[in-house]
Amino acid sequence: MASDRRALVLLVDDDPSSLKLLSEALAGQPLTLAVAIDGEMALRQIRREVPDLVLLDAVMPGLSGFEVCRRLKEDPATRGVPVLFMTVLSDTESRVRGLELGAVDYVSKPFVREELVARVRTQLAIHAAARALSEKNEELAAARASLELEVARRTEELRAANQRLERELELNRAAELKVRKAQEELAHLNRVSAMSELAASIAHELNQPLAAILSNAQAARRLLGQAPPDLAEARAALDDIAADGRRAGKVIERMRAMLRKGELSAVALDLCELVREVARLLASAALLAGATVRIELAPGLPRVRGDGIQLQQVLLNLLVNALDAVSRRPPEARLVVVRARPADGGGVELSVADSGEGVPPADLERIFEPFFTSKAQGLGVGLAISRSIVEAHGGRLWAECGPGQGATFRCTLPVWREGEGAP
Repeated sequence: MASDRRALVLLVDDDPSSLKLLSEALAGQPLTLAVAIDGEMALRQIRREVPDLVLLDAVMPGLSGFEVCRRLKEDPATRGVPVLFMTVLSDTESRVRGLELGAVDYVSKPFVREELVARVRTQLAIHAAARALSEKNEELAAARASLELEVARRTEELRAANQRLERELELNRAAELKVRKAQEELAHLNRVSAMSELAASIAHELNQPLAAILSNAQAARRLLGQAPPDLAEARAALDDIAADGRRAGKVIERMRAMLRKGELSAVALDLCELVREVARLLASAALLAGATVRIELAPGLPRVRGDGIQLQQVLLNLLVNALDAVSRRPPEARLVVVRARPADGGGVELSVADSGEGVPPADLERIFEPFFTSKAQGLGVGLAISRSIVEAHGGRLWAECGPGQGATFRCTLPVWREGEGAP
């Protein structure tokens, strides 16, 4: 995670009066200043503590500012430190040379205090945003590696459990009790497996805010390079960077929530909001599948009684199956419809209909049996777990299929009443 320490700015100039003016100009800013009077001293200080920004005089005795910049950019440990040149040189050749060496900007001497402060603050903000983006990327990579290891481990455990279960079922029907005790573990594995299937979708959803962050950072640099710099637009670009960073964080939070294990709880749930949340999670998956997902929610639906994470899992299973079913249809015929409406006889009905090839009538009940699947890579536990979850909530889950009409999965859930406990 990013540290709360103040940003460190290193001032490098062989002229003590210039260092004094720079220090006075930046006094009062939320940063820590360090100074060096030549290139060698600057490199020694940077090796001890890498700064967040270097204000570097281009012309100095001994090591010039250009040579210091070149060495910084050649070293992987300091390559990412932004360098802002200070120079009296105004010729184009010198400016181009500095930019080719990796400098991010120039401040001409004598400098204007307001311009100096604005450029320093902007470069620090861009550097902090880049560092935060790098940390997010590392966090995502670690989460993905952990997810892959968890899926592999749980899958192996499930295979071993299946083999033991088959042997025990042949000897004693009492093994059904062990299946019930393993239900929560299987439900968690199903969530992990579903999120693994959605890895491409998650990466696609994260790429959008990450690409926007990069685009806005580049735009801010261009705006600040104008004469005069467009500070208002640069600030707006930085605000967009922060907003997109928060957006990327929410994607990771949704993924973590789906992977979390826990006991069945009973709270009052807004089923419409639950549908919208799962639809947002699957939006990129639908886009990658070339399918249209239409949501039809009846107004004024009462809240239902249930566990939000487990009911999300049920809807996620049904939607993933629906997207898979329509994937074999022509692009213009790939339609999935999610509906929520009052149920006949009380409660609320949630349904997922697809335009796929449908389910053979003989399999309408078998598809809810554990380990029954028509997918080449499927485990065959998703629908079985989904029905168990719905029934544990006091509801019902079933499938319907008409000739040439695809398949429709319906489930009913009880309405929340004040004072009720766990299902």
